[in-house]
Amino acid sequence: MPPRISGRLLEAARQLVAARAADDLDEGRLEAELLYGEAAGWDRVHVLASGAEVPDTAVLGRFETLLLRRLAHEPLAYILGRREFYGLTFEVGPGCLVPRPETETLVEAGLAAIREHPHARRLVRVADVGTGSGAIALSIAHHALQAQVVAIDASSEALAWAGTNRRRLALEGRVVLLTGDLLEPVGEPLDVVLANLPYIPSDEVDALPEVIRSHEPHLAVDGGPDGLDAYRALCAQLPAHLVDGPRAVLVEVGSGQATFAADLLTAALGDTPAPEVRYHRDLAGTRRVVEVRQGYPRN
Repeated sequence: MPPRISGRLLEAARQLVAARAADDLDEGRLEAELLYGEAAGWDRVHVLASGAEVPDTAVLGRFETLLLRRLAHEPLAYILGRREFYGLTFEVGPGCLVPRPETETLVEAGLAAIREHPHARRLVRVADVGTGSGAIALSIAHHALQAQVVAIDASSEALAWAGTNRRRLALEGRVVLLTGDLLEPVGEPLDVVLANLPYIPSDEVDALPEVIRSHEPHLAVDGGPDGLDAYRALCAQLPAHLVDGPRAVLVEVGSGQATFAADLLTAALGDTPAPEVRYHRDLAGTRRVVEVRQGYPRN
């Protein structure tokens, strides 16, 4: 009897686990189903509903090609060409970091900082530093109509992905893309700054999963000896690029870095008006986002 789709997908899931491309059989099954759906032009529901069928030869061939890429630890998002993030779909590929679920914490906190800004009824100028695929900047612009957003990255390759996503989401009039070193290309004073910069300590980069280490841009990962070099550089630029009035800066950090990042931000912003430091935890309970506000009403 010819193999059924469900049987081949189970075998593929086991291959992914054996190759350490998936953590467990459940994750392996999910990835195999998504890859088969990509090969067949089906959504995952259709794949599951067709499990008892014999696979089409051409579809099976395309699936095997995609599976080999995943077994070689190429990111699933690169193979599929897209990643879901904060309710939107972003095209991604080599040259940009794949958006992670924990970064949605930064978007959520950023939207609150914009919504609660004293000028929220008018216009809030926002910068996303190190935009990559544009996931943060475009999510902010999509959900906060009062935000005027600039998205900055040192990599023109990454900005090309951001440009593609900006067109797909019809946000050309709301988001400006700039190439340069952190905030240097920005001309107007900013009310809110968001940043997801590299924060992995250099001596931990080689221990990252191969899917990150071998495929995603090194520039977007290595944060120097303690992981905070890029944030020190950002803090040096903040005073020249923030408004004198109410303002907020929010950064994503790694486990154990939140207090150190808060010290860097408060030192850069000064103590007038008195800064308010907030920590936002991701779904795993890690203090993932550090926020410093100045000039906001106190609750």
